[in-house]
Amino acid sequence: MPWAAVIGSPIEHSLSPPIHQELWRSAGITGWEYRKCEVDAQRLPQWIASLDSECVGVSITMPCKKAVIPLLDVVEPQAAALSSVNTLIPSGGVLSGFNTDVFGMSRAIELSRRNAGMDLGGRAIIIGSGATAASALAAVISLGFREVDVVARAFSGGKLPADFNRSAMNLGVTYSGHDLTAAGTLSRCCEQADLVVSTLPSGALDPYVGELSTMPLRSSFLDVTYAPRETAAISCCLERGIPVAFGVEMLVYQAVLQFKLMTGIEADSHAISSVFQLLEAK
Repeated sequence: MPWAAVIGSPIEHSLSPPIHQELWRSAGITGWEYRKCEVDAQRLPQWIASLDSECVGVSITMPCKKAVIPLLDVVEPQAAALSSVNTLIPSGGVLSGFNTDVFGMSRAIELSRRNAGMDLGGRAIIIGSGATAASALAAVISLGFREVDVVARAFSGGKLPADFNRSAMNLGVTYSGHDLTAAGTLSRCCEQADLVVSTLPSGALDPYVGELSTMPLRSSFLDVTYAPRETAAISCCLERGIPVAFGVEMLVYQAVLQFKLMTGIEADSHAISSVFQLLEAK
């Protein structure tokens, strides 16, 4: 039986199984199994070695996105630059790694701004400096945002977040780093923003939500957190009429590209709509 899986730790909260199962259903794919596997970085080599010929693909979450890279035969250039693989495709004994997070973010941002009649480009503010922030950096650059400020705790005391900085160098991108914990820093950065992207875990931005109030009305906002769907930061933006992209939208669109990599099928608008309807009912 053909099968796919999502791996990581913790994995219980993952929405990947219902998303992919609905995409399969819409494409007329039957008899496939989607597994949810608790795998940490230590167990990862053994789990990868156990893959059989029935596996069509693996969705990879933390803490395995970087740890999986040495175990692969091929890594696409963007994933290599970011040191972040969230999709594994086995084919003919060759294990290939891809990053679909960048596409998911780009698509969510693009659609939210298009629906609001807004152009792309200008200054982007990224909150956070982890692996998701590196993917956000690639996404905003691909959309034409040429000025980028990164606001994170990791810049406190004049420090540089090493992995994020390495990804930026690999992408050939320059940015300005700012300490999130310094009073008023986020507020001052947001004053000039055309786009703000929060890559912080659920609840981590809440103490700084008030600083988003300086965002111009011509700007837009993406929060990658999808539980809860409407975070405090999103509520703040909606109250001011600022267009938002929800984390669940990024999640679905990155899965749409995973689906294509795993099956060779392009999900149509009906299939994507059915996924959103399914998630809204949960």
